[in-house]
Amino acid sequence: MPKTIKEIAAETGYSRTTVTLVINGKADDYRISPKAKAAIESFIAEHGYRYNQAARSLKLARSHTVALIVPDIANAFFARLASALERQCRHEGFVLVTASTGEDPAVERLAIENFAARGVDGVILTPCEPPRTGLGAGRKAEMPIVRIDRHFEGDEGYLVSSDHLASARVLTENVLSAGAKDIVFFSGPLSNPTTALRARGIERTALAAEQSGVRVSKRPSMIDSEEGGYALIVDLLGEARELPGGLIFGSLPIFHGAMRAVRDRLGAVPASLVVGTFAYSAIIDYLPNPVFVVRQNETEIASRAFSTLAHLMRKEQPVDHTFLIATDLTVYRG
Repeated sequence: MPKTIKEIAAETGYSRTTVTLVINGKADDYRISPKAKAAIESFIAEHGYRYNQAARSLKLARSHTVALIVPDIANAFFARLASALERQCRHEGFVLVTASTGEDPAVERLAIENFAARGVDGVILTPCEPPRTGLGAGRKAEMPIVRIDRHFEGDEGYLVSSDHLASARVLTENVLSAGAKDIVFFSGPLSNPTTALRARGIERTALAAEQSGVRVSKRPSMIDSEEGGYALIVDLLGEARELPGGLIFGSLPIFHGAMRAVRDRLGAVPASLVVGTFAYSAIIDYLPNPVFVVRQNETEIASRAFSTLAHLMRKEQPVDHTFLIATDLTVYRG
């Protein structure tokens, strides 16, 4: 009975990627050793090779290359996402290439145009502007695009994202339960739809809380950076002279800058301060106060994004237009 790629890989001891490249005649292009090539070809000659329909369809892709375009590949969330997506691509016989936009729409458009010109089969994108201008190049090139993490109003494209509204609700409930009634949300620009969703979830939860005296305010920075976070704390302390009971941070750069400012201005982070973040950072392990951390499932996001893109590359309709993926909450007690 003919063997599948999975079975050939298991019985020859070579990876699925290596087997796929040999089958597709790309062994020399990717410097597969003659020994590995000969062993796989010999096994197939003896046992045969059986396509499954998905593999047959994916073989129609032009370059077996997928692009990931994000604001900053060095950001912890995007770095973990890229790692998970690279594993997914390798498993399916694809190569992943990446680009960072720095939240610059012109850079985003240029990246899409360049990848389209180089025959990339599909793009997984965290957009920094609405689709009416940012994704025109991809549409003209008929290059499939799947958005991740952000959804701009009016965007009818396919989306895979954490459930930002639900995660903001759970995070705020826990910050309130820890005793914080006066909460400030520090973030980058509210024009970022993910940040706006989180702000909405925090405000709605605070309003619905069955507690008296709960107050929530927003302090967005024009720039989502450590410098922006530092400046937000400096401004707050200049006005109020003290920190509120709870701080929730919309991004790690804002969080890092704010914590540095707190130490610089107050000498140490107060043990009574209740903190919430939407991502984990190693400095949390060294803070003396309770910190509630939303953990996104980068592996599931990568898997869903690639699966959706694979349907589009095969000219098929994905099962769902939007995937919202649940997050976890981890508590660090200081």
